[in-house]
Amino acid sequence: QPSSFFLLFADSKLRSRLLTPSKKEEHSKRLLVPLVLISICLICKMARIALTRFIPKNNIGRFFGKQKVMTIVLCALAALVMVSTVGPFIIRRKLRKMSIYLGDGDCEWTEALNTVAGTDIYGTLFASYPGSGMRITWQQTEGLTGIRVYDDFFQLATPKIGLVKTQYPHYEGIWSYGNGLDQVILVIRNPRWAMPSYLTLLSELEFAHTWQIAYGHLPEVFTKRADMDDWIKWRDYRFADEIRLWGLHIDFYMENGAQYWMPYDFERNGQWPFRFYNASDEPWPQDYHCAHDVESCYPRAIVSYERLKDPIVGPTELKKIAAVLRNKTAMTVMPDDGINCVWHDTWIKNPYPNNDDRDKNGLPRTAYNFTLAQMYVIEEKLVEYKNKYSTGRWEFNTEAIDLVQNFEIYIGDVRAEIDQMEENPPPTGAPNANYTQELVQWYNSKGKGNRYSKGTVQNMGIWDLVKHLYDDH
Repeated sequence: QPSSFFLLFADSKLRSRLLTPSKKEEHSKRLLVPLVLISICLICKMARIALTRFIPKNNIGRFFGKQKVMTIVLCALAALVMVSTVGPFIIRRKLRKMSIYLGDGDCEWTEALNTVAGTDIYGTLFASYPGSGMRITWQQTEGLTGIRVYDDFFQLATPKIGLVKTQYPHYEGIWSYGNGLDQVILVIRNPRWAMPSYLTLLSELEFAHTWQIAYGHLPEVFTKRADMDDWIKWRDYRFADEIRLWGLHIDFYMENGAQYWMPYDFERNGQWPFRFYNASDEPWPQDYHCAHDVESCYPRAIVSYERLKDPIVGPTELKKIAAVLRNKTAMTVMPDDGINCVWHDTWIKNPYPNNDDRDKNGLPRTAYNFTLAQMYVIEEKLVEYKNKYSTGRWEFNTEAIDLVQNFEIYIGDVRAEIDQMEENPPPTGAPNANYTQELVQWYNSKGKGNRYSKGTVQNMGIWDLVKHLYDDH
């Protein structure tokens, strides 16, 4: 349809100023133009030779006047043929990497493009606790916008502008995007499933504590689940801190950067001699980045992983993201009536693995369980946060209402699992007086523990500021 093509071409001109293809594609485009010109010249030459050979020279002269005129006419005809045949190919190549709206709710899914450095594009940060379905979120967002979503940890030399995902302020995330972003979208997931998914990612990356180690294991991400022994040890050692961090991560953004860690706890992990703040420390300070590097850390939308991946309500959840991104500077967004199409096409055509691909190798996700005592704690945390964000100043807050609706679903799911466990209690393991020490040794062996040992901190340039936290032990 001419009108649809005009809108598509106009949109592509905007995208072409903002987005860059891969080096391979850029190189092929540069080669295409000289190849077309060479082809036109060859066609002209061959046609001229043929005419000269088979048509009497005096007749050619009468028909064209001069040989130069003949050459110009033949080249013009050849150029017309090449443009009519190769032109659409060039246009399709230019648009190939963009999710295309075809009208009437139809679309064509294509891969996203990088944002050009220096572009004045409105920036959005997607934040979540680790293991909360960020991969599905960025895949759907790329399908929605045609714009690449950057990672806070990887490709540190690449400017983090436009769309960025992070786990900050959890210690697995970093603020690597300076002051280049403007708003936040908070992604949440039931902690009952977020924590096992987080451990699985750690396991795939071999518990990497440096970016060099993590880079080496990237091809293994979303391909397998964790060793069961690692899960049990990590679960039992980290459970109390991680269920607390799950809640503090939400509080951080809902409170516009409520800093729950002590000064100089640069990893924000609460390890000795530092600790996390509690109610007696209120009011907590505001995180420097939320105060100076972004307009506000308060989320413009709450996105549920469970709802986003659901085939019935998934497109509706994706529309939340669309509403926050639409009409922002240099941001392209699929029209609402095309979102159902692009949501389904992203699931089918996106080439990158996601959490479901882990089930192909090893145990299913349902094999990674908590103890009954731990399930009670998860339920208590969910009830605590449901009550917190449904009363007082949060009672009529749109984002808080969204949180509470999801918490209620989580509580129901956790309670159903608890009921099953109470009916069929899991076997109790034999007492082990050394179990706690074994967990500490295991965690240290993974490079995750003892991050603030006295010897380490003494060599960090902050010793005079924190030495009062250490004692002779």
